[in-house]
Amino acid sequence: MPLLSSHKPRHAKPSKAAPTLAVGGMTATLGTLATPVAQAASEDDFARLRQCESGNNYRANTGNGYYGAYQFELRTWRGLGFSGYPHQASPATQDQAAHELQADRGWQPWPACARKLGLGRDSARASRSGQRSVVVGHRPAFTQTLTKALVHHRRADVRAWQSRMRDRGWDIKVDGRFGPRSARVAARFAAEKGIGVTHGTVNRAMWDAAWTLPVT
Repeated sequence: MPLLSSHKPRHAKPSKAAPTLAVGGMTATLGTLATPVAQAASEDDFARLRQCESGNNYRANTGNGYYGAYQFELRTWRGLGFSGYPHQASPATQDQAAHELQADRGWQPWPACARKLGLGRDSARASRSGQRSVVVGHRPAFTQTLTKALVHHRRADVRAWQSRMRDRGWDIKVDGRFGPRSARVAARFAAEKGIGVTHGTVNRAMWDAAWTLPVT
């Protein structure tokens, strides 16, 4: 895996101050990831990331504890709600997992390749200069209307929508469950944007608006 030689060893002892989340052959503490800077992501960004992490090999499994095109650690993969091993999943599933992780944490889970490729650099500059960045990001495919009936199910599409709304500045928990708080955010967002959706649900129009309408 093409990591920069000047970085810490892959299995460097983590700090006791916070649990760790490891992806892409490097370890990052959850304490540093709790308040990520929202960063726009394109398909080209993910293609370059795959090339850097694994040579674009979705079946990568070299025995180093990291798997697939994005070099997921197994506990990170399972933490996102996916089963099995990353390298055994379809390319589409691995792409979905990477998009969800990036939407939730920015490029921080892949520190070496992100730094090497310059991912997130423009957003970081905007943050330092006090400019407000409007996140475009990857828009996952709409699958079904989200309602409170889904509260007992952890869903990737719910997590993606929650992450997107949080990036837009809404106070929402990203847990993959569409509960009362998510419904309240949906209702307020619909009212703010003049979208005729009632009962705090997220239909296709609401889904698309979360990624396409400007932050106000």
